[in-house]
Amino acid sequence: MVEEQAFQTRYPDYNVLDKWSSPDWDDQTREVVRKRLEEIPPIRFFTQEEARTLAAVAERIVPQPDRGEGEKVPVVPWIDEKLVKDERDGYRYEELPPQREAWRLGLAGIDETARALFDGKSFVELDPLSQDVVLTHVARGDAPGAAWERMPAARFFKSVLCITVVKTYYSHPLAWNEIGYNGPSSPRGHVRKWEGGADPWEAKEADNR
Repeated sequence: MVEEQAFQTRYPDYNVLDKWSSPDWDDQTREVVRKRLEEIPPIRFFTQEEARTLAAVAERIVPQPDRGEGEKVPVVPWIDEKLVKDERDGYRYEELPPQREAWRLGLAGIDETARALFDGKSFVELDPLSQDVVLTHVARGDAPGAAWERMPAARFFKSVLCITVVKTYYSHPLAWNEIGYNGPSSPRGHVRKWEGGADPWEAKEADNR
């Protein structure tokens, strides 16, 4: 987990939405980006308690200390949408149940671990450092909780929870700004593909040394 500190992007003057009318994006790309920004899906799969737990977990995996509550990348709604539609990845680890069951079990397990380690408190009731203790136990595979008797905690943490949260976060334009990514470069594409190569129309990294 990441210790919270003052956020400093390497691309302070970059806004990927400035690409909107450039040769980088075509109509299909613009429509995908518009939906990502404007059509945030409602919570339909997770219960209210599960959604709150996942939001708190996501905040520890990809903290957003530089953004207010209404300005954060909406991670939970897009994971919920994936589960509502049961959109799968095309594979499943043998020791894990189907993805919907895995998410229900995993979030329940995180809460069980929190309550076992911290006097009956749920995960969302804990301070950030205590939340990190819970997630560290889950990541190591030595987390207490009945859910983890039915599903390996470490495998869920690494191969379901973390990877999905991170992919969801970095599919949003706000996250693109942080890393200087110019989105799906269609139809222009890229020319300078070698390590360290950057095309003239890509983000310029600031010297923060």
